[in-house]
Formats: sequence, C-alpha cells, structure tokens
Amino acid sequence: MSETPVTELELTARSYEVDAALELKPLTYMNWLQEIAWEAAAAGGVPPQWFLPRNIAPVFSVSRFEKEHPIRYGDRIIARTWFSLMEGPLAHREFELRRAKDSKVVLHGRTDIVLVDLGTRAPTPWGELVERFKPNGESFYKNFQPPAVTPAVDPVSFQVKRPVQPEEIDMARHVNNGFYLRWMTDAFSSFLQPALGAKTDEARLLSVHLKFGSPISLGQEVLISGKHAGTGEGISRWDFQIAPVSGSRRPASAELIFRWSPEWTGQLSV
Repeated sequence: MSETPVTELELTARSYEVDAALELKPLTYMNWLQEIAWEAAAAGGVPPQWFLPRNIAPVFSVSRFEKEHPIRYGDRIIARTWFSLMEGPLAHREFELRRAKDSKVVLHGRTDIVLVDLGTRAPTPWGELVERFKPNGESFYKNFQPPAVTPAVDPVSFQVKRPVQPEEIDMARHVNNGFYLRWMTDAFSSFLQPALGAKTDEARLLSVHLKFGSPISLGQEVLISGKHAGTGEGISRWDFQIAPVSGSRRPASAELIFRWSPEWTGQLSV
C-alpha cells in the first residue's frame, strides 16, 4: 500500500505578522494553516481552480490548534500536513509546525473540512480524492486531552458589536476564517484592558477550538460574545460566539485558552 502524501513547507515569521512582543499574531496562525492547506492541496494536484468546473468546494467547518512554543519574528518554521481521515464529505487535515533551528514542535493543529456541492449546498463525498490523498489515521488529537479547568463560579462576560469590513472578505465572498479569531482576541483584549492594563499583553493565546457557523458577508454587523468558563494551572478558558446582529443564522462558537495569572480573575470582577 502506498504511503500517505505528507507536504512540507517552510515559512518565516515576517515583521507584519508579529505583534509588539515580536510573537506571531493570532490572525497569522490561522492564515498560515489555511495557506498550508491550499499549498498542500495544490501539491497533490488539486488547486482551487480544480474545484470550480466540478461545482464543488472544500469548506472549513472546524479549526483548532495548540501552541507548544511561541513563534517569533524571524523564526524559520517547517510545516508538515497530511490527511488523517476522509469519510463521506468529511476530512481531517493535520498540521505539525517545527522550528527549523532546533526541530522543536511549536504547534499542533487540525482542520475539519466538508466538501460541499455548490449547486445543492449539500455535503458531497470526497470520491476520487480519497485514493489520491490516502488518509492514514495519524492525529495528535487522537489521544489529546485539553487542560483541566475549574468552572467559574460567577463568570464575567462581555459583548462587542462591529461592522464587517471589506478587507475581511475572501475569495469565497464571505468573512475569511482568520478574522473570526482576530475579532474574538481583539474583543477579549479590549475587555481586559481597563482592569489589567499592561498585564493584558501577558494573557497570551495558547489554544483554539473554533467551530464556524453560517457564512458572514459584507454589509452585516456582528455581535461577539465572550464568557469566562474557568481557570486551571496558569491558564484561563473563555467561550465565544459570533453571530450577525440581525437574523437567526447559526453562530460560530469557540473555546479559547489563554495564559493566566490567578489574581486577574478577581480584578475583572471589581
């Protein structure tokens, strides 16, 4: 039996991709995973234009990643990606990112991808692509257990409204996946700032589990809702939802884990 194709790419953290602490921005992590996925598809003979005449499209339904070490300005990163599962319309694409200088794993990730028939808007099987990409069942998430948290007794929450901007729309004519994470982390930072001040920058994003909802388009206003779910050893988990202000379409939801100091929770309640 032939082996599963594993695509390797090299990336470098550029000046416009990092924040004031010279660490890769949350938006960039999402953009990298999306770009790695498309580059790997093209390497397998399936670039975006392959899908158009067949009237089908791969749609990211879930994105998740766990940061093992920060990626900083100038770091050269070796990314590896492969399919672990392709059953019916669902596929799992795995990601492993390592620092080139010491081969340390800096990130594990996975995207759940659903193949959609653009005519019927219904999921459709991957068909011939299963044999082409030969999923191997190997996934970091097979035995992964998220860090334990103690549920918040009196959870604080916040909400932010914002209009969709033209630069947030991608080639599919809806909000690009990365901006969902940017909206959540921007709203989170704005919420923390009055209570934590400069300490806000220390609440670094560590883990993302983001489930996308109905597409959001230009001209809509969205409501970003965040709620403290609990704290663990050096971490805090927050639950988020993003939905258009008007209408009842399926919202996006996420669990985000941040680096945390115990006293910060009390400061938010003051």
